[in-house]
Amino acid sequence: AEIVLVQIREGDSSLRHARELLFEYTQILLEHKCDVGSFQDLEVELKELPGRYSPEHGGGMLVAYRSDSHYAHGALSVHRESVSCKDGTFKDADAIACIAFKALAEEGVAEIKRLYVREPYRNLGLGALLTRAVIQQAKKANKYTSMKLDTLERLPYCIQMYTRMGFKACAPYVPNPEGDAVYLELPLPVRPPSGAPQIEAMAQSLIKARNVPNSEAADVHVTSLVQSYQLHSAISRAGEVVQGWKVGATNEAAMQRLGLTSPFRAPLFSPNVRRGPCPVAFEELGVKISALECEFAFRIGKALPPRQGRACVPNTAYTEDEVWDAVESLMPAIEIAATRSPSKLPPSPETTPSLVADYGLNGVLVLGQPIKASLIDRTSLSAATATLSREGGGKGMSAEGKGSNVMGCPVASLTWLVNSLSSDGVTLEEGAIVSTGAAALIPSDKCPWGEK
Repeated sequence: AEIVLVQIREGDSSLRHARELLFEYTQILLEHKCDVGSFQDLEVELKELPGRYSPEHGGGMLVAYRSDSHYAHGALSVHRESVSCKDGTFKDADAIACIAFKALAEEGVAEIKRLYVREPYRNLGLGALLTRAVIQQAKKANKYTSMKLDTLERLPYCIQMYTRMGFKACAPYVPNPEGDAVYLELPLPVRPPSGAPQIEAMAQSLIKARNVPNSEAADVHVTSLVQSYQLHSAISRAGEVVQGWKVGATNEAAMQRLGLTSPFRAPLFSPNVRRGPCPVAFEELGVKISALECEFAFRIGKALPPRQGRACVPNTAYTEDEVWDAVESLMPAIEIAATRSPSKLPPSPETTPSLVADYGLNGVLVLGQPIKASLIDRTSLSAATATLSREGGGKGMSAEGKGSNVMGCPVASLTWLVNSLSSDGVTLEEGAIVSTGAAALIPSDKCPWGEK
């Protein structure tokens, strides 16, 4: 099922649902023998919602719905994501979960509050999904250096979830009468402006082109991958939600064609990652299709934060074993590579940085059914076959390749990405999707748009 996270606003139906969820939340606290009345001030909070959780006060509150709920239609959705569940799990249209965050008096610090998932919808990963969403909202604000929260030792499953996301123990920052209170903190990177107005302007041009059907990005010209990555950061600062990462140019032939000596990376922004099968309209992709690619994609089950020193320094780089231990699942994936800068095609050493800046040529990434990493022998992935074909067949309408086409093994590509991010001080977040590069490819001239 696809879940939609809605930002609550004064006067809309999600506000009523938020109150209902918070009331249930207080009952759960009471069941766990928490002294609710003495420190939570929930009665005032319920009356004043969204109050301190409003964006105007530096906070936010999200309510989760199933995507086909009429409550989600026309609402200000901030994120969509698919979760695996049994048929009938989401049988009603009511809100199913909530979370909030607010600014603390301590400068640069936000606090996560009110994470609650209704009983029928637990053990589906919704708690982690909601937590990642508010972390991303706090990052977008670009004024918080950390997020804090308090929980209880009697809730070990909560502590484990937060620990997997990178939270670490910190000193108490608010009074809590509970004797087993646990305080946790997650550092947040505050990215300074690039210092180059042209980078910010090009980022806005790309965002506008991606959000307006059939439009081209004007004046996007960069000359190095450093500038490409600066553009990606500027796009993220502007509010686009990073759901994962892609790796490109993962074999020698591709690197030679693009004039590179190593692969490149690019963020996967939230609207461009979907669970298949699904329809894709040309208007939402770009103005020029580059290729269809069959890839190995991974979902990350444990955050991989930057390490001290650079990835090229011995003993600081992540190993494949360490990276594999953080993988939750493997998925077959199809990427439709597309650009809003058609003048930069075909790719060449001169145009590569500009094409990488344009979302790494990502149009849409469609994910297949996940396979748990614990069921996979990762050494077998080099020999795994990737097949891509069009209905109707015909010469050139299919392609086949091996996992070895992707840096020798898709796990090697994933490890390269982790260390590339680490060297730039970027965490590969829990729940992130990573596409590792083309194992099989059909060029655009072999798959004219509008045909199956």
